[in-house]
Amino acid sequence: MKKQDIIIVGAGLSGLGCAKRLSENKIPFKIITENIGGRVKTSPDGEINYGAYYITADCHNVLSYVEKIDLVHFGKAHFHKDGKHYHAYSLRMVKHIPAGIRLLIELFKFRRHVQRVRKSAKDISYQELIEADPYLKELYHQKAGDYIKKHGLEKLTREYLEQFLWAAFFTDPRNVSATVFLGVLLTVIVPSYSFKFNFEKLTSPFKGDIILGSIIKITRSEKKFRLESKSGEVYQCDILVLATPMDVANNLLSHVVKPQKIKGGINVNYYHLQGKLKKPYDVSWYNFFPIEEGAVISRERDGSYLYFYGERDNVSKYFDNWEVIAHDKWEPALFFYGDQYIDSNPLPNVFLANDHDVPSTEDAFINGHYTAKLILELLNKQT
Repeated sequence: MKKQDIIIVGAGLSGLGCAKRLSENKIPFKIITENIGGRVKTSPDGEINYGAYYITADCHNVLSYVEKIDLVHFGKAHFHKDGKHYHAYSLRMVKHIPAGIRLLIELFKFRRHVQRVRKSAKDISYQELIEADPYLKELYHQKAGDYIKKHGLEKLTREYLEQFLWAAFFTDPRNVSATVFLGVLLTVIVPSYSFKFNFEKLTSPFKGDIILGSIIKITRSEKKFRLESKSGEVYQCDILVLATPMDVANNLLSHVVKPQKIKGGINVNYYHLQGKLKKPYDVSWYNFFPIEEGAVISRERDGSYLYFYGERDNVSKYFDNWEVIAHDKWEPALFFYGDQYIDSNPLPNVFLANDHDVPSTEDAFINGHYTAKLILELLNKQT
């Protein structure tokens, strides 16, 4: 049995954010993880992102570990609706200008509040910060469908936003919270980039503390936690950090603490392939389809395609011929249904680091820092 004071399970951006802050404070730990990056998942050659697809210029905490590749031009999007095909900047957009102006005003307001919260979130929980901000609190507990009606965005959503947002949520955008709805639409006013994440740079200070493995069971004996891995290794620690999706955290902690109520999950399937698109889908950059169809296709810089879909695999509908590079399914990929907060410290020596409360790449990394801050406070009390 291998004994450690602190073990972090999972090396997505939350786990790495936690590890970074602990490392900076000279606190020893080990990370046990199946992979590095979590939902920042890439193609076998590391060139194409299957998970987090783009990053915005507002992601100040993670940008130093990112190589920006191309500016993402959503203006090149091609929309499909009711048998018609149109570009983002077509004449049909003219009738939506008043609604577009209302949306832009809201987006700039939302961005100001988000930036203010992020400045404090390394030391104060997102729940506390959101609940203390009346504007963000209302949005967090409001369904996007109600927000859309309140601001007169129904027609704009039907013709443009729902197709674009399905590609981010893989569900009807009206069913997520207004904060998630606006958070994705910040790409309208903030530059966004395709990217490569430099995990080597981020993990170099604690590279020797990373153990590749999969934890399948956690139990508790007195004040110690016993972690069993899939390969048969057993680890023991005093302080446990689960930097995993909440369904995984609930499952691993089922022998230790009562599972928490969490947001509903969304499944997604994807292909990465080489092939020839059929007309009228053979266009540059993106094809966005109506939510009933549940699909999005992007042309990547190397000429390959990413095809994401919900329930129906319609690859033969869109492609004349194709060769599969990768084909996978995430169940679930995202947790967007509902407005549940999680208790990030359910037991004195157990901490949860993830992006469940505020789902985004930047916020996951920030929340990892916050988790490390809680651990540092606990250690200070013990000395």
